[in-house]
Amino acid sequence: MLRILLLLDVIHKPIDLDRISALDFICIYGKNCQVLDKNLHGDNEFGFAEFAYKREKIKDAIKLSVRNDFVTVNNTSKGFQYNLNKRGKDIVKKLESPYARAYKIGAKIVYHRFARYSDEKILKYISDKATQAKEE
Repeated sequence: MLRILLLLDVIHKPIDLDRISALDFICIYGKNCQVLDKNLHGDNEFGFAEFAYKREKIKDAIKLSVRNDFVTVNNTSKGFQYNLNKRGKDIVKKLESPYARAYKIGAKIVYHRFARYSDEKILKYISDKATQAKEE
């Protein structure tokens, strides 16, 4: 849940579950995705296999964030969109660990790199990198 709060703090606008999942995945496996210099969760040949599992965990984390009033959910024509609220921002301000700092730096890079990508294009990017890694 804390990673999601950190990510939403960087983005500053409502986004959906698929985009949160994809951006978070790229943040933690940035090296595998050829976007960042390292993987925050270490080098792992099975990183791409974790994507579907991580999406479910993120879905649970978002529900918890909404229940705890850290994240606001809006039902839009594009589906549910999530946004960090003031209470969530207050939590993020208290996160000062080296991991939190590294995640936020990576999240800024990842967010700007994929800002103009559609959700589908980001998911295809991850899929292409997974296929590429499998072939190597």
